[in-house]
Amino acid sequence: MNGVTRYLPAKDRPGKAAWLGPISLCLGLLSWPTPAGGPILAVSAVICGTLSMTTRTEYRLDWTAITGTTIGALQLLLSLMLLAMAAGGH
Repeated sequence: MNGVTRYLPAKDRPGKAAWLGPISLCLGLLSWPTPAGGPILAVSAVICGTLSMTTRTEYRLDWTAITGTTIGALQLLLSLMLLAMAAGGH
């Protein structure tokens, strides 16, 4: 990093930035049981989680943002694998 330490608790984030992590987690979890819109929800989860982790760097990383981004990325990986299998004739 560029010498900035994350010294403030994530729960103290002000305003709308406080909701990016929980929204990421909810979208990531909703992407799994939603067949048609799963990849779209997963992309949204990854975007919200990434925004939460990269903005306001004086605040610590939010576990909900990390988890939501990971779950969304796993959904995207599974969707890509299924797409590749369908394209390959399996």
